[in-house]
Amino acid sequence: MRPMFYKKTLQRVLLFVLLLFVVILNFPLFSHHTGSSDSPNATARFVDPFTGKREKPANYLVITQDYYQSTRENSHLFTTTAFAELNFFDGRFALNASVPWNYYQQRGREDAARIGKTYLGFKYQPFFDLDKPYFFVIEGSVGFPSGPDTDRFTGGNYYTGSGFIKLGYLYEKWSFVTKIGGLNPLSRPQPNNLQDNDGIPFYLRKPSATPPEPEYEFKKTTLISAYVTYYLKPEISLFTGVLYRNPYNGVDYSKEKDKANPSYFTEASAGFSWNFSEKYNMSLAYRYPLQRDREYRLYQSAWTLAFSMEWGSD
Repeated sequence: MRPMFYKKTLQRVLLFVLLLFVVILNFPLFSHHTGSSDSPNATARFVDPFTGKREKPANYLVITQDYYQSTRENSHLFTTTAFAELNFFDGRFALNASVPWNYYQQRGREDAARIGKTYLGFKYQPFFDLDKPYFFVIEGSVGFPSGPDTDRFTGGNYYTGSGFIKLGYLYEKWSFVTKIGGLNPLSRPQPNNLQDNDGIPFYLRKPSATPPEPEYEFKKTTLISAYVTYYLKPEISLFTGVLYRNPYNGVDYSKEKDKANPSYFTEASAGFSWNFSEKYNMSLAYRYPLQRDREYRLYQSAWTLAFSMEWGSD
């Protein structure tokens, strides 16, 4: 039952993304502020250097390629994420969806590929005039269980909710953005059982033996990031930022209290963004974890390359 449920859920999500693309391609009348406005705040893309995504609601598709060098599992990780967003109400509200694909280049083992956790979300600008040099955005999303088949999926077999408040300000050639929020597990951890793959939830099953305690517990995760962008010209900008996450391991928090599981994680980034046409943007960011101890760093370093396409005009 459960594998079939997850298969149907994934099919519905992929169908939603496909329909979203069709709507974007065929209905440009919802678009607002895609670069043709005279407002500096409208032409500024406000690209998040840690994700490659836009901070404000927009009609766009972004393909993000992340490369994580020397992860804790003694492998290099390549993550390709497709993210689509469709805005409504003159750019005040948007719906979005994302699907990641992970490729593990492993040492001493065969390489592997997995589909990651799928998210459906929204963005909302509640208060300010969209032509002002500042913005306030509320963002939220729900991540769906990846399913018990770890040979095909990764990202956690549980629901996850995320929420952020984002503030941005544009002053002459400088922009300042800060994001505060986090991740909240919406499911309870399920202990392993001798019949764990029979599709019956553990709390409805008469166990044949006492299940072992889970190695991980689900924790609410706080995420805070801030970055500064300098516009060399309207088409080219440089940025740098810092990110803080607590707990260190995120939602899947290890119960082991040792050096390999510190309480928090910080990361710095720097890069550039290029609007090489009115509708197309590319950004490249280098990301550097500030915890450098070889025994517990998540990865040596990371690169994020994002390419985005917008639709519609004012």
